[in-house]
Formats: sequence, structure tokens, C-alpha cells
Amino acid sequence: MEGTVVESRTGAMADADDGRQAQAASRAVEVDFVPAGMYHLIDRRLYFSAHESKEQTVELIKAFPKLFFFSSFIPESYMPFCADFGPLDIANVLQFVCDIKEKMDHPLLKSQNRILVFYTSANPAAVTNAAFLMCCYLVLEKGLTPPQAVARFSRVAGLPIVPFRDATWNRSTFHLTILDCLEGLQRAISLKWIDQRTFSTSDYEALCEQPEHDMCRVHPKFVAFATPRNRPNEEFKCARPPSAHTRHFGRLGVTDVVRLCEEGFYDDSDFASGFAHHALEFDDCTSPPAEVVERFLDICDASGGGTVAVHCLAGLGRTGTLIACHMIKHSGFSAAEAIGYLRLMRPGSVIGPQQHFLESIEAASWRGNRPLLGGESACEGAGEPQVAEVADSLRALTMGRDVATGSAIRLDAKARSRATLPGEDS
Repeated sequence: MEGTVVESRTGAMADADDGRQAQAASRAVEVDFVPAGMYHLIDRRLYFSAHESKEQTVELIKAFPKLFFFSSFIPESYMPFCADFGPLDIANVLQFVCDIKEKMDHPLLKSQNRILVFYTSANPAAVTNAAFLMCCYLVLEKGLTPPQAVARFSRVAGLPIVPFRDATWNRSTFHLTILDCLEGLQRAISLKWIDQRTFSTSDYEALCEQPEHDMCRVHPKFVAFATPRNRPNEEFKCARPPSAHTRHFGRLGVTDVVRLCEEGFYDDSDFASGFAHHALEFDDCTSPPAEVVERFLDICDASGGGTVAVHCLAGLGRTGTLIACHMIKHSGFSAAEAIGYLRLMRPGSVIGPQQHFLESIEAASWRGNRPLLGGESACEGAGEPQVAEVADSLRALTMGRDVATGSAIRLDAKARSRATLPGEDS
């Protein structure tokens, strides 16, 4: 196809094999982005391309019949709460990595030494999600560091990659990068919180966004969940009784339940049998006072080897913020790494001014479990949205996905990929 850019395999990494590929990735040649251009990633065989239309894709396939073009629904499958568009959850990440590995290892494609070109839509959200997912493959399967993986895309000047943002309708004041998410994921893997070889997608999806419960094991120590409620109402079309949660809590090793939202959705005594229940209320859409952080960390310490189940209203903002405080204090995460990781495990986590609050936690000194923030207003500024505006967005967090069915459009394995297989037209 006339005018199409195909980056030569004899360029930046053609001489890099096995252990030398990571070193070559760090000195990648800079090139300019052109829609339908094909940009080399790794192994002399894997390329990335962003297309403006289906017609453009068809033209490329016809123009380069020896190349194997394939794509996936996963980069465009994120279900937003508000203006957020990613990153994809951990189940989708690991499925995508598996899909790419299967294509790279396919016996017929390998025997023919076929060049594989992964393509996606050229819109910024799709390109950003696809680049992040492909970076996950480069890190998890090819051994590149997060900066080396990101460099394979940042070297393409003009590639429409944009920062991830929080799940509100407000102007974004905290730009979460692909690198932040990758480094959070890699840190969690190094701590053995996730093992991609044994991670159960079915177990993850069975807990998340179901009609009777919405919970995620985001950390070996923590389960994040939306508030139980004994009765449906106009906003919540079905009940999520405590009993629907306790039968899972036993299997998850939960010893303590922490409520951060106002009471009244259920009776606290419903968790009295078999669990220690703690009320640590603070206002919706705000950051926790230092004494709440201290009490929360004290509860975690006192729980010993038990799991702590934490909820606010949606189990995203206040819940994610306190769990991130523990991650920053005890596991060495930066604020951005903690936010990126939590959004992989539970999309929508940490919103609005809570993001800046976690930066103050990262910079804080500690007296025991109490953060010394230099005043209760340490998280203010940086264009902090008004609480009332964030509250409007939080309403979307609890209703933006189908709360009656828990549907987040989880694609089954057959629907995840629209790849052309060997023996079919390609």
C-alpha cells in the first residue's frame, strides 16, 4: 500500500536475540507515527499498528499478504464509570498476554517465520489501552523492564497515547501513566501477590460485579467490596445481603470487616458472627483524616495473618485510598504505582482529591501508624475538584455499570480475539 511505513527488522533490534533484546529496547530508534504504520516491538516478528478505519485494515492485508495481521476486542472492552477509559482489569491483562504468546508460539506461524502485526483503532483510548496491554506482554513474557517496554512506544513520536484518569466527570488533575501501572503490577508480582501462571480468571470474575455482591481480592491482605445492602431501592435494583458476602469471606480468610461509609445499608451485627466489624466513617469523596489512617493500619496489624475486607459505598474511592496507604507504608509502592495497581485489580479505585492525598502519604513521615501530613489540608490544591462535584461522579460509580446484573461485559475466550488464524485469509 503506497505510503505505508513498515519499520525495517534490520533497524533498532534486528541484532538483538534473547538476553540482548532488553538492552536493545533501551536504545530504540525514534520514528514518527503514521496511521497504518507498522512499528517493531520485539523478536524480529512482532509489530504494532494503529488503523483509522476497517477499510484501511483491509487495504493493508491485501498489500502485505505475507504478514499476519491480528487484533483483539480487549483494548476496547473497558466499561467506563464516567470519563475513565482504562486500564483494563487484571483478568483482561493476563488473557491478552496469553493471546499474544499463543500467536507468537503458534507452530505454523513460527515455522513460516511469519511477521505478526497487532493492530488497533487509532483513537487515543484504544491506542493507550493496546500499548499498555502490549507492554504487559513485553514485561511478563519477554523480560523487559517497565521503562524498556514503554520505550518501545514512546520512541514513536506522535503516537496518540494519553494518560489514564480517575472515574469522574471532572477535569483530570492526576495523570496516571502506562509506566505507573506497569511498575505497580511488576512490584506486586515481585511481592508474589500475583502469579500469572496460577491466577484464576474465573475466580476473579465470580466475585466481581455480581448481582448479590461486588468484591475483589486486590491484595493478599485485603478484599475490597461495595457496601452490602439488605433492601433494593430505586438506585440499587437488587439486594446484596451480608449473608451473600460471608459465605465468600470464609474462603478468603477474612477475619475483619471495615465499614467506611455511613451506616444504614445493613445491620453491623450481621457480621458479628465470625468477624470483627469496625466502623471508620468519613465523608464520601474525601480523603481520610490522619486518625482514620492510623486506626485502619492498627486494625490491619491486629488482624495478624487474617484478611481485612474493606468497603465504602462503591468499594472504590475511600476503600482504595486506605488500602493504598497500607501499600505505600508497608510495601514500598509510590502513590502512582499503588493507584495503577489497584485500578488493575478493581477498576475505578481512588478518585479525585484522594489521588493527591496519596502523594502526601508517600511523602509523609510516620509516628507509628499515624502519618504526619503537616496539617489536615495536605491533600488540597492541585486543582482539587469540589466534593459535591465528585459526589455526582460517585453516583455514576455505583450506577454506571449494570448493578442489577453486575455486567461489565466480560468477554469469553472465543470473543476476545478477532485474529485471522493460519489457513484462513490473512
